[in-house]
Amino acid sequence: TREAERVCAYAEALHNGGHTFSAANAFLRAYTYYRTAHLATDPTNYPKELIATYEGLSECYARFGELSDIQAEAIEIPLRSDGRGDAQHLHGWFFHAARPADETPKPTLLWLSGAESIAEDVYWWCAAEGIRRGFNVLAADLPGDTATRIENPNVLIEGAGDRGVLSVVDYALARPDVDADAFYVYGISMGGYRAGRLAQIDNRATGIIANAPMLNASEVLAAVKDIHKAPKEAHGWAYRMFWQYGVNADQKLKTALEELVDGVWGRFVVDPSSISVPFLTMAGENELGHEGIRQAKEFHETCGSRAKGLRITTAAEGAGAHCQLDNFPLARQIVFDWIEDRMHERTPSRRGGRHGV
Repeated sequence: TREAERVCAYAEALHNGGHTFSAANAFLRAYTYYRTAHLATDPTNYPKELIATYEGLSECYARFGELSDIQAEAIEIPLRSDGRGDAQHLHGWFFHAARPADETPKPTLLWLSGAESIAEDVYWWCAAEGIRRGFNVLAADLPGDTATRIENPNVLIEGAGDRGVLSVVDYALARPDVDADAFYVYGISMGGYRAGRLAQIDNRATGIIANAPMLNASEVLAAVKDIHKAPKEAHGWAYRMFWQYGVNADQKLKTALEELVDGVWGRFVVDPSSISVPFLTMAGENELGHEGIRQAKEFHETCGSRAKGLRITTAAEGAGAHCQLDNFPLARQIVFDWIEDRMHERTPSRRGGRHGV
């Protein structure tokens, strides 16, 4: 946090001195420090610090968006009604494609974040590269995400989490600058579950990538139930998850962990056999242990799409970790090259006219 404050002040000085480009990048760097502190903060024991670091990262990221030559739009997405009449909105970001500024709808990628991510992370995962490739890229904090618990304290994840994801798809496809015939979804970590779930329940996406998909999240994450056996210093992560997902943190730690894994994550299940949209399964070969990589491979094998692919990245190519955290450039290349291949299949070939999926 101290480093974030120092770099934020430096960014302001750069801006006041007329160095707009340098100031934008300094604000982005300050954001990363606030973000790191925020996502390492136990909300039960340090609630003030949790809010302060969130406010800091939000302000620095917004300043980056204002000063950068990148068109970054802060958005509010209406959350589908829960039947009680309460109007709720989800916070997010929409990055506009960087290609020539005509008014035609652009191919668009929706990024679904992981359990420990926030919408702003989309910039590194795929937005910075996507806009250069001619894509709009958007992301939103959904029910069950940390930022949503702060922005909308009463909005908790329900069931399999369908309402939030479908709300973002509704929003994206209603925008005039989004090409509905070139609308793709990319989910990482818990977003990999969400991507697979979306493919099962909704066919509006042109193609979906899950990195990595899950058949049953509670079985992949079963080891979390053993956190109560770990040293006390490790328990803060668990309490953050309890707060994030609305689990009662006042009960016995072992009981709360079982409620989180079996009760909340136990509702996160997918049947791939009913999937019809083009679908790419991605995973690092060491993906969340044996069960993680096993489920990813089974997901691909049982996926009902006639246009499905499997890409397991390896340690030999510097990408064996969960969601290729050890090789972001390769992950981005795989994602956008797969999307571009799908787009080419949907367009008549220059060499004779072949239509694909």
